[in-house]
Amino acid sequence: MTATVLSVAAGAPSVPIISLVAMVAVVDATAMVTTVRATLATATVCWALHVGFVLGRHGELAFTPQAGRAAVVLGLCALTALGFASTLRAARVPLREREHDAGRPAIPLPRQGDPVPDASR
Repeated sequence: MTATVLSVAAGAPSVPIISLVAMVAVVDATAMVTTVRATLATATVCWALHVGFVLGRHGELAFTPQAGRAAVVLGLCALTALGFASTLRAARVPLREREHDAGRPAIPLPRQGDPVPDASR
């Protein structure tokens, strides 16, 4: 919402690419720190804000060719950012394992208690 307000204040209704760039930045940032569902939901909300307040007026969705292009751009941006984020996460896992093998102390497993003696004997 903040990105939309700032974009409109910067003149996005006359130059809609300003808003679209801001929405792409929001979707990319979300993809880096959240899940797939949250990223796709964020892309959908960003599209609705862009179409409703920049391309349309007063929050009314305007289904125009420009709105379709914005949907494609935000969708591809979300998928690309998710792919990049998952690659980074996958690359970090082996790094943690290497750090563990490099001499960091291992946390021991909890000890198992002695069996309880049978009271019937």
